[in-house]
Amino acid sequence: MNGFLVVLAKECRDNIRDRRTLVSSLSLAVLGPALFAALMGLVLDTTLGEAREPFTLAVSGAVHAPGLMQHLERQNVTLERIEVDDPQGAVAAGAHSLLLVIDADYPERFAAGEINALALYYDSSGMGTTRRNAMLTRQYVSAYSQKLGVLRLQLRGVDPKILTPVVVQEFDTASPAARALTLLATLPYLLVLVIFMGGFYLAIDATAGEREHGSLEPLLSQPVSRVGLVLGKIGAASAFSALSLALFLTSLALSLPLVPLHKVGMSLELGLVDAAVMFALCLPLVVFAAAMLTVVASFARTYKEAQTYLTVVILIPTLPLIVTQVMNLRTEGLLMLVPSLSQASLVAAAIRGEALAWGDVALATLGTLLGAAALTALAVAMYRRERILV
Repeated sequence: MNGFLVVLAKECRDNIRDRRTLVSSLSLAVLGPALFAALMGLVLDTTLGEAREPFTLAVSGAVHAPGLMQHLERQNVTLERIEVDDPQGAVAAGAHSLLLVIDADYPERFAAGEINALALYYDSSGMGTTRRNAMLTRQYVSAYSQKLGVLRLQLRGVDPKILTPVVVQEFDTASPAARALTLLATLPYLLVLVIFMGGFYLAIDATAGEREHGSLEPLLSQPVSRVGLVLGKIGAASAFSALSLALFLTSLALSLPLVPLHKVGMSLELGLVDAAVMFALCLPLVVFAAAMLTVVASFARTYKEAQTYLTVVILIPTLPLIVTQVMNLRTEGLLMLVPSLSQASLVAAAIRGEALAWGDVALATLGTLLGAAALTALAVAMYRRERILV
């Protein structure tokens, strides 16, 4: 036990002294949630905005549909009356972001009660307000069309309700937090990456780095068992992964209120108790990540080689999350034995405010700790070999 504590203190002290490495390890945990919240806020503000927020709509042939123009102006739409020969080219060139084209035969077709097709040109590839404004324009024109249809039926003595003999009443059983989590679906991925990145550089420096610098051989000659040595290195990596996780949850709790989820009828809060529960759920993954990083880094002969290996390996824990989401699989039963996937599912349930199934928690903890134990045993076996110095 004394040897374990000595190695643990040494590795932690060495990592703290290297400030650049420390900043690299913890920067994602601190800045990740804040940048994510800022990005989501920007996207929601630009693509959704307020329903009654005014916008400018360019209209070619506005003179042919005065009633529609009055309706749009009553919806707080600023009309820019223009005449263009090539509407598609005008939008593609950026002269207008949103262009509504009304044909010259609109009055005759309108008077005859025939269908009029209006052309709406816009570029949907941008991340600005164009798509939102296009959606609002369609809604306003559709409302105007329905109003005219109702009036025409009433003039002919027909009850407008005949058009809707069957209606659907929708009841969304998802909580606001659950719907918000679908919008913030990348949070579980980010959480897993933060845990692995927390011990990433320490694991490299404690194995391949010491081998490259020639400090591993003197360390192995000390009166410390190989088990205590490996546990000390894994314990140090676990400590910094846990610190990274704690900083991530703190930053997330402070950043979530900045995301304007209320604009889409959603809400998501992360209190102190919720953060503590999530931290406890992820602790087995912290140990698993430290053990995996230590094992993989032990195969590398140089610091740079270890970085190459771990950069690829660190993506492996996110693969189960991607597969289950693509295949729309529910994480339950034996799937709860899969490390990272089980923790991400439990954290998502905690964020949604759902009651955690203790059976799932037990399976997740058991599967992850068994994986960590197997990796630790592999690391001990590697450190008992003489080739660990080569």
